[in-house]
This record gives sequence, C-alpha cells and structure tokens, in this order.
Amino acid sequence: MKYCPNCEEEFPDTHFLCSECNEKLVLSKLQEEAPDLVILCTVLNEANAHIMRGFLESEGIPCQLENISFHAEPAPVADLMKVRLWTLREDAEQARRLLEERERIQVCSVCKTEVDEQDEICPHCGDRLEEC
Repeated sequence: MKYCPNCEEEFPDTHFLCSECNEKLVLSKLQEEAPDLVILCTVLNEANAHIMRGFLESEGIPCQLENISFHAEPAPVADLMKVRLWTLREDAEQARRLLEERERIQVCSVCKTEVDEQDEICPHCGDRLEEC
C-alpha cells in the first residue's frame, strides 16, 4: 500500500498521486523522511574521494561515500575500484561547481601553497610554477 504524506490517506500500489491533495504517494514513512540523494561522481582513487568529501563538507555540503571497490590481489581491477560520492539533490549543482573550481587549482612545488591554474609564478614565494 502507498499513502499520501500530506493527508495520510492509503491507496493501492497502482496509484501515484493522492486524489484529495494531488501529492505524490510514498511507500512508507521512511521513504518520506529519507533525503533525496544523487550520485555526484564516481572516483577511481579512494583517497581522492575522501579528500573531495572533506572539501565539500568544509564548504557546507554534506556528502556520503559508497565504496563499491572490489579489491583483487595482487593488482586491482581498474573498473571495479570505484567510490561513489553522494550528496543531496539540492546541493548537487553547487557541489559540482565547487569541484570543477577545485580542479583548476595547482600547488606550488616550493612553498606548497595553492595557486590558480593560470598562474605562471607563485604569488607567495615568487617561484616559477611547473606545467603539468
């Protein structure tokens, strides 16, 4: 059975909208209370996934990691070494934008300070930045 989260009227599983409230029907109270999560990205490097999560959480965007890795010895199978980064649907666009901006940052090899991608000289120590 499905029910309306607004008026709590019950309906058969074949219904999708409440005939009284025109609300979308849900299967249970748990479904109603569960956050609307989306996959933000899939990362092949587990350490990078943790770094991305920490970065986004420091920006106020809650995230979850789902380790879908299959660790085969002695060498990992590339397509099976994945970590999914999940976030709330309403935060996904901002999170993707922040991650794209973050990728455009480089680190000075001398002073280890983050600098913009287009910088040729480190504004902090004056060292010439290496091109990757």
